[in-house]
Parts: sequence; structure tokens; C-alpha cells
Amino acid sequence: MRAAFPTNNQKTINEKIGFSKYILIIDTDTNEKILLENPVFEEAMHLKEIRDCGENGLETGKILPKLLKEYNVDVFYGLKFGEGMLDNLEIYGIKPIITDKKEIKANF
Repeated sequence: MRAAFPTNNQKTINEKIGFSKYILIIDTDTNEKILLENPVFEEAMHLKEIRDCGENGLETGKILPKLLKEYNVDVFYGLKFGEGMLDNLEIYGIKPIITDKKEIKANF
């Protein structure tokens, strides 16, 4: 199984997915790790005001599910998801998992 996490430091889950520097993918069968630069991050850094999930106009919910599918991700962990993200993860067959555990290791 391949699990993905929005992160800035490869250790903890970042609360705002679009504002995460990286997406860490972990293959739980092989322990292989893939660190992707978040394609939304650069755009997010230009915002003057940070709003709630889905209100920043970054289209994170459209961009990331497609990228995750390209890397055969099965589940995407987050502290919260916007409706667009949830809808598109479902379209791509990726299961969203809302967790309250911020440490990536604690989710396995």
C-alpha cells in the first residue's frame, strides 16, 4: 500500500495541504519513500492572507489527487480536507484518511 502525507519536514503532517512544501509517499510493503515537491506550494507562498480549506483559490483539490494517482497512492492522510479534495480523491480511487495524529510514524 502507498500512503501519502502533506509535510514540511518528513516527520509531521502539515495542517494545510496546499501550504505543505512536500508530499511524502511511503510504500508500507517495501518501506520505500518518495518525497515530492508540492506543486501548489510556490503559488501558496504568494498569498497575502491564508484562509480556511478550499478558500485560497489554489486548486489543491484538483492538482494533488491527479499527482497522487500518478504515483499509485492508495491513501492520503490529512488533518482536514476540503470538499473539492475529498471529491477528487474519490474520483481517482484514493482513500482520504482524516487523522488527529500529527506524527507520520504514529499513523502506521
